[in-house]
Amino acid sequence: MAKAVKREFVVIGLGLFGTSLTRKLYEDGASVLVIDKDPDKINEIDAYCTQAICADATDERILEKLGIKNMDVGIVCIASEIEASIFITLTLKQMGLPLVIAKAQNERHKDILKKIGADLVLVPEEEMGMKIGGQLTKPNMIEILSLNEKFRIIEIKTPVKWQNKTLMQLKLTVTEKVTILLIKRGDEVIVTPDGSCTLLPDDIIVLSGSVADTKRVAGKATETILDEFDAE
Repeated sequence: MAKAVKREFVVIGLGLFGTSLTRKLYEDGASVLVIDKDPDKINEIDAYCTQAICADATDERILEKLGIKNMDVGIVCIASEIEASIFITLTLKQMGLPLVIAKAQNERHKDILKKIGADLVLVPEEEMGMKIGGQLTKPNMIEILSLNEKFRIIEIKTPVKWQNKTLMQLKLTVTEKVTILLIKRGDEVIVTPDGSCTLLPDDIIVLSGSVADTKRVAGKATETILDEFDAE
């Protein structure tokens, strides 16, 4: 079996968002290069990343010397410095990184980043508010990621009619027009399960589909996601 290759990330900017993101990526086994101008922040993150560099990321020559163009994903987390954010995002795109993600300060900043080619733009505070609001109004579903206005990835608990049936029997891509990406079963995670996989009552299912289809499927979930918090 071929050995899995680590994805290589570069995170630029160590505010709260950039720091927590870096630690999570590294914890999950990714190779993470971090760049920030503040030496104190670099010293604090050094043990929680692959490499930490104190430098000005607006200097294209520095990015070239660090081999940023060979990275898989670039994440620009300096939303408070809008001009620098735009310049660095544009530079990463011009270097040919396959995926460039940028944090935006507001909707106007978000629009600009999208126009210059950012593949994904995040407004963390806004998206967290929407996610929490969604959990409170639709507690049987957690929206993990909205890829655009029509398509999203959600998490639900196994609907009664799906329980103890295989994916081959259910044919969800046809009957519900959704695709199961992974199943969380206790401490086990089943990625891209095959047709022989049987869904159990306590499974947490991560699936993708249109907003309309995922909303309909979420309505069939047997228990609310918030039950987990109520039990604590």
